[in-house]
Amino acid sequence: MRTIAVLTLLKVLSVCMGLIANTRRRFLRVAGVVGFGWLAGCVGGDGGREATPTSTEMADEDDHEEELPEGVSEEEFERGPVPEPYRTALSQAGERRDPERLARKEDVSFQEAEAAVEAGSAEPGQDCGNCAEYIPDKNGDGFGACAKVEGYVDPADWCVLWESIEEHEEEEED
Repeated sequence: MRTIAVLTLLKVLSVCMGLIANTRRRFLRVAGVVGFGWLAGCVGGDGGREATPTSTEMADEDDHEEELPEGVSEEEFERGPVPEPYRTALSQAGERRDPERLARKEDVSFQEAEAAVEAGSAEPGQDCGNCAEYIPDKNGDGFGACAKVEGYVDPADWCVLWESIEEHEEEEED
């Protein structure tokens, strides 16, 4: 079982390295978050048994379920394709989205920013809406996209690839 966890960790790091493209600071942040998550799973796991959610947790889950844009399936929402205006659009930091080089949401710990803050993965105020990679809503449905991650993106989400626009601009100057 630990071998599978190590292989999964290596795969995630490989994907991240390919997406990060020579940004050492961002790679170290991603590696730290992924490594910490892996370590937490090894140390505090449930012995491989799946936890059964309580009725309160199930109710909370239903309360936080996102309403999908009209005519979009859950599969499309998670994996794409996204509408044409986003397909090769520029992110807030001017990075072009390449549909052939996108990470899967599960590979980058994609989640609601509030949950990431509660888990200690993100700092308060870090969300997709203020990430350098985010492509803001272009069609009025309330969702945008990402230059690095597949599917639709809510500005209130977060992943390990989060980078402030200012940090991105500093890296571009170097």
